[in-house]
Amino acid sequence: MSTNTIQMYVNIKKNNVSTSTGFGKYYLNADTNETLSNDGLVNHIMHHNCAVGREAIAAVIKKLGECIPELVAQGQPVKIEGLGTFYPTAESSPILLNKLLDVKYNPLDALKGIHLRFKPQSDSLNDLTSRSYLKMQVSPVINLVTDRVQDGVDAEGKKKYKTLRCSLQEFRDAGGFPVALSSSNSGSGSQSQGGSSNTGGSTNTGGENTGGGNSGGSAGFETGGE
Repeated sequence: MSTNTIQMYVNIKKNNVSTSTGFGKYYLNADTNETLSNDGLVNHIMHHNCAVGREAIAAVIKKLGECIPELVAQGQPVKIEGLGTFYPTAESSPILLNKLLDVKYNPLDALKGIHLRFKPQSDSLNDLTSRSYLKMQVSPVINLVTDRVQDGVDAEGKKKYKTLRCSLQEFRDAGGFPVALSSSNSGSGSQSQGGSSNTGGSTNTGGENTGGGNSGGSAGFETGGE
């Protein structure tokens, strides 16, 4: 296990889900960049003084993407040491006993889907699910305060939204978001490694943190549809 901590930027995001018990409160949210492609992962591995060439690394990653789903589809869990295990699950609606005893009933009618799941490694020496383990690996740094608010409607009558963002100091000085936020995306991208901003607005299902778009730089906002 590495003893060197990695600096990770964290945003403070307002919960705008009216049905949530945390509505109107602020939660910490990991500041993420755009998803790394295969080429990006290969480049990262190469920077770790890998003993094999770029083509070999790319070929292995490509084959992993093909073979893991194939094996899991056959009911074979696959464990990647130091990372975790990919495994299949089945989702179904409940089946009553009288239906199960009916020879005309096909139990597969209750099947809703087959899913590929991932379980982070959680043994005592390398527990990726442990809060203490992650605290040893990551050094969190506050990046921005963000909030997603409605910004009128588009030509089709659909609600439009903008993501307000500013530094924690600006937020505290103004007693909230500064009134004079730029009408354009004035941010310089996330301050975390990679420098690109994530505008996907994904949902973080951990606890009541409702995720959301993130980006770095000075006060401003991003816009988007519903």
